[in-house]
Amino acid sequence: MYLLFDAALHFPLNSQGQPLLLPTLPPGVKVTTRARVSPEVTAVRVSDVTAEELATQAASAREWFDDPLIARAVGLLVAHERGGFDPADGSQLAWDASGAFARGASDRPVFPRIDPCVIGVVEHADSKRILLGENRRRPGYFTCIAGYMDVGERAEDAFAREVLEETGRRIADVAYVGSQPWPLSGSLMLGFFARTEDEDAVGETDGELSRIIWATRADLGQLSLAPEGSIARQLIGRWAAGEL
Repeated sequence: MYLLFDAALHFPLNSQGQPLLLPTLPPGVKVTTRARVSPEVTAVRVSDVTAEELATQAASAREWFDDPLIARAVGLLVAHERGGFDPADGSQLAWDASGAFARGASDRPVFPRIDPCVIGVVEHADSKRILLGENRRRPGYFTCIAGYMDVGERAEDAFAREVLEETGRRIADVAYVGSQPWPLSGSLMLGFFARTEDEDAVGETDGELSRIIWATRADLGQLSLAPEGSIARQLIGRWAAGEL
């Protein structure tokens, strides 16, 4: 069975609103990348047709990364596209039939790279507001504070460091909430909840965020927020519902 993604990483849906699995590839489609997702499913990326042309319904993979099939399919397609050579010796990689790893001239298994990233809700000590930021490189919406872990760093410490670097606030009571794969960048998002008593920044910031705001539950309905399906949107939604 084939799971097709177009250049924008949209994929067709069946009549039940689930990923459409095709028994054969449509005639004439140009496949740019393929990856074995499971013994039954092969993911393919096509360049000359859109998902909307293949079915009456389609969806963006960005909104489906909580679905294990979509997350694995996109992650492996991205790994195939970006990881064509063995980082140890520069030889060309050939992917194993399972799709889980590749081998180069040294016959050493090379697995898709996964980078841990921390993200979370920072609540003010008054329990009425959370800290949100607009990323300078991705403007247009507010989202949770996030960043990559450093070498030898605990996830909790990484989140505290990122919040301090990006917003100038110190946090406490850091608690793990959940995770989500984000295969577009090869990341594993580790979600946290924390509190701060710092109304304003107590130090300089790194300039990564163009705007930093405090948002109440009432404010959230008036703001452009992180995309649906992202862990950032889920964390914000859980806080708004009183679940964090």
